[in-house]
Amino acid sequence: MRRISVRGALLATLAATALSGCAVRPITPELTAVARPNAKAFELEGRLSASDGERGASGALTWTHGPASDEWTVYSPLGQIVAQLVRTPKGATLLTADGRTQHAEDANTILPQLLGVSAPLDGLKHWVQASPRAGARVLSLDDAGRPARVSDAGWIIDYPEYAGDTADAPPRRIDAAWGEARIRLIIDQWTPLP
Repeated sequence: MRRISVRGALLATLAATALSGCAVRPITPELTAVARPNAKAFELEGRLSASDGERGASGALTWTHGPASDEWTVYSPLGQIVAQLVRTPKGATLLTADGRTQHAEDANTILPQLLGVSAPLDGLKHWVQASPRAGARVLSLDDAGRPARVSDAGWIIDYPEYAGDTADAPPRRIDAAWGEARIRLIIDQWTPLP
């Protein structure tokens, strides 16, 4: 059995470390977007399409968000209510057009049945304001310094259009993707609430 000297092993380890260091990518600086308004309560109306790679759905959406409650209503392209999700401190309730009701302790459990994909409710209230939450990373900015692409909980959120040219304009269009899952939201009306 051959013995390798400690000095030889140390030199081999240092050489391997030095060579592997050549392949390390430089750290990119964290991008900082302009300060964005972050309403604690809002109403929005828009059009939503979602797909999980196999199934897809689209329709109109209204969402009233408050600090302790949410009410989502999804409409068919013909204007009929498809489903409504209400979240309160006591839990969440999903009511579908066929009269079925489902209850859960939190909205994240039944939100996928409303949207057709599993998206984080806590993230969505930030996504629709282009106001990245803690833990999200701004990947690129537009010319006005607003987020153009954000990474959040595995999702990539793109902001191809804002409602205006000012730095505080709300997003007009949001495209989010995670693997095969896709969500597109076009916001027709945005109203911050007191």
